[in-house]
Amino acid sequence: MANELGLDKDGQQKHLRPLDYFTDSLGQFSLNSLNQLTGQLTYFYTTKVGMASATVATVLLISKIFDAFTDLFMGKIVDKTNTKAGKARPWLLRMVIPVFLACVLLFTVPASMGAFRYVYALVTCVFASAIVYTAIAVPYYTMMSYKTKSSEEKGKMGTWRAAVGYAVGVACGIGLIPITVALGDDQMAWIKFGIILGLLSALCLFITYKFSREIYHDEGTMAEKESKVSIIQGIRMLLGNKYWIIITLVGVAMNIMYGVILVAPMFYGSIILDNPGFYSTVNTVNIFPSVIGFLTVGLWIKKYGLTGTAKWASVIGVAGCIIRMAAPMNSAIFLIGGSLMMYATIPLISVLPAMTLNTSEQNMQNHGVRITGMTNASNSFVGKLGGGVGGSLIGWVLAAGGYDAFLAKGAGAANLTGALKTSVFALNSYIPLAMFILIFLFLLRYDFEEKLPEILKSNAKIEAEQQ
Repeated sequence: MANELGLDKDGQQKHLRPLDYFTDSLGQFSLNSLNQLTGQLTYFYTTKVGMASATVATVLLISKIFDAFTDLFMGKIVDKTNTKAGKARPWLLRMVIPVFLACVLLFTVPASMGAFRYVYALVTCVFASAIVYTAIAVPYYTMMSYKTKSSEEKGKMGTWRAAVGYAVGVACGIGLIPITVALGDDQMAWIKFGIILGLLSALCLFITYKFSREIYHDEGTMAEKESKVSIIQGIRMLLGNKYWIIITLVGVAMNIMYGVILVAPMFYGSIILDNPGFYSTVNTVNIFPSVIGFLTVGLWIKKYGLTGTAKWASVIGVAGCIIRMAAPMNSAIFLIGGSLMMYATIPLISVLPAMTLNTSEQNMQNHGVRITGMTNASNSFVGKLGGGVGGSLIGWVLAAGGYDAFLAKGAGAANLTGALKTSVFALNSYIPLAMFILIFLFLLRYDFEEKLPEILKSNAKIEAEQQ
């Protein structure tokens, strides 16, 4: 049956049908739900629980630094996992209940317990990210490699996953404020919102587990060889893979940018325009460039490849930032520039997982093992590290601009200072601009894609000799 789908342009057999792409993509729902909820913690902690913005930023960064390094350990666990259900797939089922708990516990911080609030916040953030997110993300990203060897199918899988992830972001962006207001506009309202997302996340994760199948994974001699690679040895292998390093740097920059641009408009609306509802407007407007992005990214990949697509996307992102900077107080210009920035993120988040996966073939060239789990742990690593830095930047930059004093005096145009304006503009334009430029510069050093077809042929011979 698989042969009916034919070969891709690199001569690799295709296996995936529309239902496979759809059910696989639902796993992204749980990951982006956790990302969205943790991304809103600065706003929640400062406005609903009364915590200091700078301290919140530090707590969030500590939790991200702590949990970022658990990804490599999870990658090693996946590499050693061997069950009837597969290597990566079993972990999706094991995380169905924990993902629900994580979504809820983030908002149950005891508001009346002084300094203990920060301890509780740190513990629940670490649980949600270091344990639950990691135990979903690393197997989920790795499973892409076990489903197909086709870069074309990996790119499509990445696009479907990105579409679901974006849908979660849009739904939260548009519905977060209205829903929590309708539920009471207090801490309990956010807890109820967490329960809703938690239940949906658990259901989607179970569906992905149920309908997934692993076609390719290392067996026999190769599996035995991989199992003997220690975490330290694996790290050394990865650090000796220049393409993995480049893609990891791209991923960190992309996730810092993405984490900032998703949340920063909330503060533009509430501080600059004195209109918190503007955040819903931003997310509603961004639906259109995002839909266009998902409809066109496949054409971009076919014409320019994964790397070329990412380069052009970063150029478009730079243009969007510059447009915003031209008239920072103009809300219409803000929306136009933001639309270009959002369009640019779609190709980036679509191709990065496949580009990361492909670098495992270089490990095979260098060391005779792919260490697929550890290689793809960087997808989770860069997401959490980049998202953590992005979230912390929001708190630190706002604190530097006097956000706490602004809230204490009573938020409103009369208390808006030039320093706070600059902070908001930095979050919405300057920092994203810097990240788009870095992404482009990193990609100038990445020429792996053109070498991949020959490397795949060479690796197939190596595997055949080792069996």
